[in-house]
Amino acid sequence: MNAEQRTDGPRIELVNVSVRFRLALDKARTLRERFDHLVRRVRYGYRPAPFTALREVSFAARDGESIGIVGPNGGGKSTLLRTIAGIYSPDAGSVRTQGRVSALLSLGSGFDMQLTGRDNIFLNGMTIGMSAREIATQVDWIVEFAGVGKFIDAQLKYYSSGMVGRLSFAIMLAMQPDILLVDEIFSVGDLAFRQKSEDAMRAMLGKAGCRLLVSHNLRLIREQCTRCLYVKDGRITLDAAPETVIGAYQRDFGRGKGGISAYAPISL
Repeated sequence: MNAEQRTDGPRIELVNVSVRFRLALDKARTLRERFDHLVRRVRYGYRPAPFTALREVSFAARDGESIGIVGPNGGGKSTLLRTIAGIYSPDAGSVRTQGRVSALLSLGSGFDMQLTGRDNIFLNGMTIGMSAREIATQVDWIVEFAGVGKFIDAQLKYYSSGMVGRLSFAIMLAMQPDILLVDEIFSVGDLAFRQKSEDAMRAMLGKAGCRLLVSHNLRLIREQCTRCLYVKDGRITLDAAPETVIGAYQRDFGRGKGGISAYAPISL
């Protein structure tokens, strides 16, 4: 590991973490909707309905662990990763991480379309925790891996969506994290680039001290993970070996109950 030395304590520790949101249907998008909501609150005592995305979640992860996270859509998997990454603050409980965190959650987030590709490498790299010196040593590799070549000094607004995705993916891969959080495995670029991305992602998974991987691809979970969490209705309902958790997940949501396949092709 390049970023920090290994630690004897947990890299990630959550204790009784709950995260709540206000339901989107309660959000006012226009002045008229705001007025209607105000009338309802004053006249009828209406209060927006909260939604609990995580409910008293506790677990710890140590160096050397590769933890898969499975469960139905809307069960809380992505919220869990975003809470560990610090994007969401818990409404109750505590989240503690040790070391540098790299979160591969969405491509192109944090980019400024008015800046050049090169400027965005530095902007995005520092956003995810890299130093300017560290980024400078990786720029050539990022440009080559992303395949943007002569466009690197053009404003990002002139890039295709595929070029933006490849650049974002390359920046994320350049970081050497202690904790790696991956929310699904995304596909960017043509077939050759997807193969290169798959190889690079596997290498990154191997280098990070502690890995959490959300995926519906159960074959990937089996191949890459040493432990698995089953997240459903905002709770960790099972924390065990991948085969045990996948079996429980398939019994609940298998073919005929959502069409889950244990052998879906890996897509990176």
